[in-house]
Amino acid sequence: MEEKVFWINSTKLPCQGVGPMTCLQIQEGAEIEEGKWLNFFSNIEGFDYKLGNIYRIKVNVEQLPPPIPADASSLRYTLIEVISEKPDLTLRITNIWRLESIGEMKNPTGMDKPLIFEFNAEEGGIFGFSGCNTVRGPITKLTETEIEFGNLMSTMMACPQAEMILERGVTQAFSEIKKYKIENNRLYLSTNDGTPLMILRNVD
Repeated sequence: MEEKVFWINSTKLPCQGVGPMTCLQIQEGAEIEEGKWLNFFSNIEGFDYKLGNIYRIKVNVEQLPPPIPADASSLRYTLIEVISEKPDLTLRITNIWRLESIGEMKNPTGMDKPLIFEFNAEEGGIFGFSGCNTVRGPITKLTETEIEFGNLMSTMMACPQAEMILERGVTQAFSEIKKYKIENNRLYLSTNDGTPLMILRNVD
């Protein structure tokens, strides 16, 4: 029997055990490392997990005697203590947001439609309408204050020049975003030095 300390992430993800399931995401180590979460296929006895919280817990790990069923773990994990539990503030960005301003332009529209974007912190992605085409892409970095996006994939529609210029501006802005904050139902996106790029309002 040994003791281990795990970080437990705020969301579960689909994983493949004997069949499709959802797995806790865990790490060991003194600090959480971005992108280092691992699927955890077992149960932790006595652990009352709630989605939306990040945990640090201490567990007992016990080797079970044979025979062990083919679909079961050879280890039993039992909670000793919850060292810390705090809400995962990055999940606040998971929402549907309407673009209120980009640079000096207020309430931009493309093809007479507002620009709407859906952010998903759990899946690490964004999807939306950028003025002419729909775009989707990965969120490559997300902390409580920092956010970065990977290359946005776009449909290939041709639109009037004004919409194409707006769309290029939106795509360029997403590539430069490094910081964010959420206040009063608004999402503020900025460069590393705090230069504002976009303001979006949540869609109720």
